[in-house]
Amino acid sequence: MKAKRGRSKRKPSGSGSSLTKEDLLQYVRKSADQTATISKILQDLEATPLARKQIKDILSQLVKDGKLAKHRGNRYEAPSRAVVPGTILLHRDGYGFVILAQKIEGIESDIFIPPPLTGSAMNGDKVNIEITLRKPGGKAEGRVVSVEKRARNTIVGQVRFDGDVFFVAPTDEKLPAKILITDDISEHKDKIVEIEITRFPSAAHWPAGKLVSVIGFIDDPNVETNVIIRKFNLPVAFPKEVEEEAANLPQALTEKDFAGRDDFRKRNIITIDPRTARDFDDAIEVQVLPDGTFQLGVHIADVSHFVPQDSAMDREARYRGTSVYFPDRVLPMLPEKVSNHLCSLNPHSDRLALSVMMHIGQSGEVRDYSFHKSIIHSQERMTYEDVQATLDGDKALSEKYRSLMPHLRNVETLARIIQQRRHERGAIDFDLPEPLLTYNEQGGVEGIAKAVRLFSHRIVEEFMILANEVVARYLEERDIPSLYRVHEDPDPMKVEDFSEIVNGLGLRFNPRKAQPGDFQKFIGSLAGRPDERMLSYLMLRSFKQAAYSVENVGHFGLASDSYTHFTSPIRRYPDLVVHRILKAVMARRGQMPIAPAQLEAIATESSERERLADQAERELIEWKKMILIESHLGETFEAIVISVWKDGFNVELIEHFIEGFVHVSEISDDYYQFDPGTRSLTGKRTRQRFRLGDRLPVQVVRVDKLLRRAHFAPVLARKRRSR
Repeated sequence: MKAKRGRSKRKPSGSGSSLTKEDLLQYVRKSADQTATISKILQDLEATPLARKQIKDILSQLVKDGKLAKHRGNRYEAPSRAVVPGTILLHRDGYGFVILAQKIEGIESDIFIPPPLTGSAMNGDKVNIEITLRKPGGKAEGRVVSVEKRARNTIVGQVRFDGDVFFVAPTDEKLPAKILITDDISEHKDKIVEIEITRFPSAAHWPAGKLVSVIGFIDDPNVETNVIIRKFNLPVAFPKEVEEEAANLPQALTEKDFAGRDDFRKRNIITIDPRTARDFDDAIEVQVLPDGTFQLGVHIADVSHFVPQDSAMDREARYRGTSVYFPDRVLPMLPEKVSNHLCSLNPHSDRLALSVMMHIGQSGEVRDYSFHKSIIHSQERMTYEDVQATLDGDKALSEKYRSLMPHLRNVETLARIIQQRRHERGAIDFDLPEPLLTYNEQGGVEGIAKAVRLFSHRIVEEFMILANEVVARYLEERDIPSLYRVHEDPDPMKVEDFSEIVNGLGLRFNPRKAQPGDFQKFIGSLAGRPDERMLSYLMLRSFKQAAYSVENVGHFGLASDSYTHFTSPIRRYPDLVVHRILKAVMARRGQMPIAPAQLEAIATESSERERLADQAERELIEWKKMILIESHLGETFEAIVISVWKDGFNVELIEHFIEGFVHVSEISDDYYQFDPGTRSLTGKRTRQRFRLGDRLPVQVVRVDKLLRRAHFAPVLARKRRSR
């Protein structure tokens, strides 16, 4: 064969017998952009008919070995040598996306991993990947090279029998559908169990595991809570040394605890919390000054006074990261003696606080501020409902809180001023109805109601946001290493996708620069629309997740240049860290209590623990919703289409906040085709169309509590089928 221009002088022979893996690998590596189609390979190598099969077999083996990557159009590519770390999120169909630990120049999205290239990785694992393909628009594909750290070593699922072997079906649909069991577990058929993984998945084998513990049958009382706790490996009991450390704390405050503190006990300080709250970590006060400006006091429980750095309680709090709130229980970050007794700002009791005193102008601007280690005495423990009713003129409550009425009016006035100022700067406010589960006397879920959103909720939110901003700016202006609560700008590609969706619905949303105010203005334009909730959540999905960071990049959603978490140290570890840093600055200590490298680790850990807790709380609520909807099998509900896919569409029951799926097999009156441009499914013969935002009646056909999925069928389709 003659050598062609631009190619290596020596080319692998196309005869077949002498061709090796290394020959083909080197050929692809030397191809333009390190990529070549099968037709190009066979043409360039002038392969004989006999050699064609051998070349294809060798290419398949190189892909299996991970030395080549195969893409659509039978295109083969030699991966780059660079290995980068990230976290893999797997889809139930086998593909995945890797969230990179650090940004790579030219790549704007998560890295797509095709099904054959995920290796032994499981959902949530820390992995090392090679970038195998860079695509236009900042997209990229890759393959998993190795698993650096497993997200889990144990898995929760249901014992099942497929006619040949017993296996466990995980509660997470992103994990392999079967985990083979090496023990004899026939006696536990249909029970929910926890197993330890002994063999991770590969191209040739299902994963395998051994029994760790039996949780119970899927319909046992409270089994769903126990499953979620095991699934997310949430700590329940505190270690012995933590309990002992808490037990050794005093039962009450002494004069020694008051030393060096400002005495704020005579002030009109109150707490406002939910009716069911047991720990109160924030209290407020507002005073109108003679010139019409305001003094706002935000008083936060001084947890760091009772939880020394690097103590057993501190190490456990760092590990937990946050309290986890379930409908029937709380998994607290700190022992009860600390969270509900010594630190909780209980009414009519002297308590230690870290106070932020702010002088605020009539337009809501912060003119000055100061920080204080203080002693406070809450005058009243109020609930959101009572505060709102009092402000609305309830006679009985107005009489009950007569001495506090002037104070409550000042609180309301200032909160409205601050809220308006924040709105004007473009802060995004998703004021949407949220589901509230209701329970019977036995503790079983019996219904879902709309959680009432009161202005009294906003009062506390506005004051806490302002205090967090003041603390963040104070530390940043002094170049003090600290933790920030950051929310990066949205991914431009996701914003573009969202714009296409809403424009397809006849709405206009074309932000030139994706400023917070653009989103807030659009949210305001949706008020009262039947698809307001759906579109708001679609917008949320275009946003990045808020996180903790040592680098301040601002908070997009709040339209804030500098933000931190300071106001909830009983239930969030980063707040406790910020308290320690602020107190060190106040004391003018030259050395900061926490090294920058340690702060970075805490930021990463706390972000991960927060997401884990959020996911656990969401999944438990979804499971309880499935318990409720299962009792309504065969019944019909009004729903709205919230997403459309090739195999069906997701709906949400309008009055019940329950999501479910309508598979195309449930619409058997026609063959339905998916149009990605309009995000719709259209019947080939009937032209019946299901689109985003459509309202339609659906019937509950089945419920899978294990995977927390409800399945529906359109009532109209069933009527047509019965004719």
